[in-house]
Amino acid sequence: MKKYSLLVIFILGTFFVFQDAYAATSYTRIFYYRQSPAAQQDFFNHANAIDVLAPQTYSFTASGTLVGSTSPAIRVFAAAHNIRIMPLVTNGAFSQQVTEALLDNPIIENVAIAALVTEAKKEHYWGWQIDFEPMNALYRQKFSAFVANAATILHTNGLILSVAVVAHTSDRPADYPAGFWQSTAGVFDYTTLAKSADFLSIMSYDDPLSHGPVVAYPWLKKVVAYALTHVPAAKISLGIPLYYWQWNNRTGRRIGIGGATTLARSIKEHAKSAQFGYSSYEAESFVRFGYTTIWYENARSIATKIALIKKAGLAGFSAWRLGLEPSAIYTVVEK
Repeated sequence: MKKYSLLVIFILGTFFVFQDAYAATSYTRIFYYRQSPAAQQDFFNHANAIDVLAPQTYSFTASGTLVGSTSPAIRVFAAAHNIRIMPLVTNGAFSQQVTEALLDNPIIENVAIAALVTEAKKEHYWGWQIDFEPMNALYRQKFSAFVANAATILHTNGLILSVAVVAHTSDRPADYPAGFWQSTAGVFDYTTLAKSADFLSIMSYDDPLSHGPVVAYPWLKKVVAYALTHVPAAKISLGIPLYYWQWNNRTGRRIGIGGATTLARSIKEHAKSAQFGYSSYEAESFVRFGYTTIWYENARSIATKIALIKKAGLAGFSAWRLGLEPSAIYTVVEK
């Protein structure tokens, strides 16, 4: 059999050894969504694997106006398959200016929260996830207060509220890359946010210290350990990446990022020289060709992350994002 054919089985095929262990789930499976033909088709094809769809389609303006929508076809399909919709709402196009306008002005803040209630009732959403990033750590208390205010109002209206938070491993700024705590991570007070929100989705990917996988497994375990000291396990949804990172082995620089389609295409082009492997230490699969290494997710690596979720008793996972994933992952997440 040709090497590329073996590759297709390895990446896009099934890992039946994991299927029995993880087919029956007791955790909530959240999939993030950006509108695209691939994402929509994956949503339609794998309804049994999705409990909550989280479209990244809404944002606030600096005046507190809520802009965005979700596709009617997505809403109709979700309702027919008992899939809850929890859109993300961002601070503009991830704008610090919008963040400051909202959090510095109680009137604008209340306008924004009221808009969430109105839209959710109109479109029959489960609730919302606040996805504000990046934010300066100076706004730590104001952001927590905003979440508390939003949670109170949404809960009064029968809606849930969750928050996407940057992954933490400690409270020491020195344990992160220079400036990362102040500009990105430090604004998220896990303990206070968890008291208000129904759950936190920890963005445990884009590991800032990794020079290999999107999320190094030893780092992921530290993220979980930190979270459990600040947040009840039942309020933690662990972020799982569905995309790959590509590295230049000579320079040590990351040179690419993508999903299953581009991964298969890249390896087809280098089928004669591709060398495949799995790192038990990183709990991740990789392929090397020439001076390039690609670290990617498949059923085996996702099953390992699910095992961690179940062992820690977490609420479930938040996967970024539909349209990028290899089809093999559904052998370990579908009921």
